[in-house]
Amino acid sequence: MTVGFDLTESQIALRDEIREFADKRIRPLGPEMERRKEFDKELASEITRNVSSYWIPKEYGGKGAESIVDLCLIAEEIGAAYGSCLTIFEVGGLASVPIVKGGTEEQKHRFLEPFCRGEYFFAFGLTDSGGPGSDPVGSIKTEAKRDGDNWILNGTKRLISNVDLASHILVFAYTDRSKGAKGISAFLVPVDAKGFHITEKQHGHGLNAHDVEILDFKDCVLPNDYLIGEEGLGFVYSMKGLDKTRLCLAAGVIGIAREALKIGVEFVKNRIVFGEPLTTKQAMTHPLIELSTRIEAGRFLAWRAACLEDKGIRHSAETSQAKWFCAETAVDTCLKVIRMMSGSAWDNDQLNSMLHDAITFTNAQGSAEIHKLIMSRTLFDL
Repeated sequence: MTVGFDLTESQIALRDEIREFADKRIRPLGPEMERRKEFDKELASEITRNVSSYWIPKEYGGKGAESIVDLCLIAEEIGAAYGSCLTIFEVGGLASVPIVKGGTEEQKHRFLEPFCRGEYFFAFGLTDSGGPGSDPVGSIKTEAKRDGDNWILNGTKRLISNVDLASHILVFAYTDRSKGAKGISAFLVPVDAKGFHITEKQHGHGLNAHDVEILDFKDCVLPNDYLIGEEGLGFVYSMKGLDKTRLCLAAGVIGIAREALKIGVEFVKNRIVFGEPLTTKQAMTHPLIELSTRIEAGRFLAWRAACLEDKGIRHSAETSQAKWFCAETAVDTCLKVIRMMSGSAWDNDQLNSMLHDAITFTNAQGSAEIHKLIMSRTLFDL
């Protein structure tokens, strides 16, 4: 078995392309979006068109990433530029991959091509109100009933990201509760559908430009051709999206850690204390060395899981390991750099925003405890 960590020429070119886009378009707008607590809509469309389209095969208008490792490289660059924008890439994958994997040919062309042009954005509606997101099969209360050539949806979803940008929401609902997971179906709901309402904007700390909403479906009418793929396969489609985006999210938060480390290194290199640069003080340099090592380790954990996905090998434990480790590393890096900079960090808006973003991402797509539970099943053969 050959093990290697060298990027190909095409992967280096892709990384540089996304880095240039992030430097030119995302970084300049990040502070203003953070202050206003909302995305620049034009930028969001650009990210969908130029970045999220890598989730989509070329035959449906996308840029067609050659591997999941490629998607990890993209995620890291977006995460390093601005954490909130990482959610545009993440949610774009969460909601579009199920259509790629399960949609009919007609649906793929009808929905994915406008997505790749930046005209559509899809939100991802899995978590129901009152239930844990880690147990979608048991917690989904939303139901869809067939009514002639239509479906009627009723239920409430919570913690649904970026609905303010969305043209459609990929909603998961029971069409036959007696079948358990095999009774869950996926529906692409237009935001102007009759019976759909945003009932509340949820507020939190971190990822300030990214919106989170509570959604209500009350006798929401959908034509039959908005059922994605086959009835009863919605849960399978959702897992295909989660498997890929979760490990890309791990790579994305490593981007946050990388950026925080960069700030810390520059501070230590340029700070003079008692006539000497801080680079002469092991108490300042060694913690940064340790963080740098953890960042490299986290990046390779994400790449390893991505390689397994590309080979078609099950990687639930490996992805959970990467997501947990990378998220914790991002939080620790931000915290330690803030402590190291002391009063100089107090008014560093970028660094403090990254800390809150990193903390928020620790619970995105599964908390640390959930990922440790997944890992334990492999470690103890449960």
